[in-house]
Amino acid sequence: MRGVDPRLTAATPAVRRFLAACALLAIATAATVILQATLIGDVIARVFLGHRTLHAVGPPLALLAAAAVLRGALAWAFQAGGDMTAAATTRALRRRLVAAVLGAGAEGRSTGAIATAAVDGIDALDPYFSRYLPQLVLAAVVPLSIIAWVAFIDPESALIMAATLPLIPIFGVLVGREAGRRARSRHAALAQLGSHFLSVVQGLPTLRAYNRGTAQAGRIAETSEGYRRETMATLRIAFLSALVLELAATLGTAIVAVEIGIRLDDGGIALAQALTVLVLTPELYLPLRAAATQFHASTDGMAAAERIFAELEALPDPEATTGAAPPAGMQAISLVDVGFTYPGRTEPALSDVDVTVTAGERVAIVGPSGAGKTTVVRLLLGSEQAQVGRVLYGDSDLRSIDRDKWRAQVAWLPQRPHLPAGTIADAIRLGRPDATDAEVAAAAATAAADGFIRVLPAGYATRVGDGGAGLSAGQLRRVALARALLRDAPLLLLDEPTTNLDPDACAEIAASLAAMPRDRTLIVVTHDEQLAARVADRIVRMDAGRIRAGMLAGAPT
Repeated sequence: MRGVDPRLTAATPAVRRFLAACALLAIATAATVILQATLIGDVIARVFLGHRTLHAVGPPLALLAAAAVLRGALAWAFQAGGDMTAAATTRALRRRLVAAVLGAGAEGRSTGAIATAAVDGIDALDPYFSRYLPQLVLAAVVPLSIIAWVAFIDPESALIMAATLPLIPIFGVLVGREAGRRARSRHAALAQLGSHFLSVVQGLPTLRAYNRGTAQAGRIAETSEGYRRETMATLRIAFLSALVLELAATLGTAIVAVEIGIRLDDGGIALAQALTVLVLTPELYLPLRAAATQFHASTDGMAAAERIFAELEALPDPEATTGAAPPAGMQAISLVDVGFTYPGRTEPALSDVDVTVTAGERVAIVGPSGAGKTTVVRLLLGSEQAQVGRVLYGDSDLRSIDRDKWRAQVAWLPQRPHLPAGTIADAIRLGRPDATDAEVAAAAATAAADGFIRVLPAGYATRVGDGGAGLSAGQLRRVALARALLRDAPLLLLDEPTTNLDPDACAEIAASLAAMPRDRTLIVVTHDEQLAARVADRIVRMDAGRIRAGMLAGAPT
């Protein structure tokens, strides 16, 4: 078995409070168990010895009934507290994961795996908080209390209990290691299934266009079969572990029972004491058996938690607000001997990148796919930090600037923009919520979007679905470009602004960007040589993560 995961118990203050409450409840439970066993032994001994009147057995029976009610109330308190703690903790974990992904972006990460961990994985943590943690505390308190009490009334039986009790955790550890490994494999299979299914759904238009739907159906079936195999392997381990633990508990109980029987027959122990020990012996092993059982019930969630914390550790802390504010107004932005390598890769994405964009300058970054352009964008956004060298805004290193305050200085058009469900005007106004209708229309005109928007049935009030459903890919990109242009930020960062646009729209956007007032710094990442030539004062060419020598000259006219 595995102890308390400090990362999970530190997720919310509710967990620490619940553990403290569990310790008090466990002490009360141990006292109640011992009281019940003592009363049962006393009542049976009285009846067996001939004291069968209500006056003789009434008081202990009343106490026994009260102890049973109290034990039920304690069990309810464990369950209710665990459920509330599980709800609070899973809610906090989801909030942290979503905040981290929204704060740093999910580029380069499997969104399907993140979604699987955030939904099914965190849901599987419920047994960990609601049942496993309480049983773990009970397993730490109740057996020791029982052994201590039995040592007081019958030292010989206490020695046997102390000798046989470790069999349960030993078998639990041996089986638990394999169960944990299987659970991690099962969660990895589930994450793979979720990622693949999400990719297929997102790529349905392409699959239909190339008539590849049947092949993907077979691939999904194959991935699902892998998940089924891992699930069945996990269940086999769980069932076998239950058998092993029951066998160990039964063996320990039988040894104590035989020893008690022999001494009772010889008169070496009183009947009441013998009955008390016999009743307490199963209670000795019960918390450890239950903890082992609940461990197997929570292994899926614990495996998911490992993935969640791995994601959280790979992303910047969304609550880190200790950074300084960026310098006011337009400033030069510089990459000084920057190097960066993505986790799990050996080849650097950027090497010795050294370039400065002066305030108000217009620069185009051009290069083939894999040249490192998107990595430069992520560094400029603050989604990643340079591992070698520095990224400066004015004289301030971006590492020292608060991420949220920095992003307020940046207007960004991503390669794959997303529009929320709502009106087109609302989608554009996300760039600046207080913008007037005239300013929204002006931004749309600059992005070559005003023309097609006005011929829509409701114009700017036309509603689109989530992700821009109802718009073509080119229309969606122009609306997203308008959103970026509307944002009043000193740095305008455009990543492939003319992808999926026809030549006329590309030319219109190029002319609009070229005619923009020089009240902000413009960095355009593009494959479009004509756009770079028309818009940029200077073209920076990249290849294999480096700036090509001699390619920092001004753009051709």
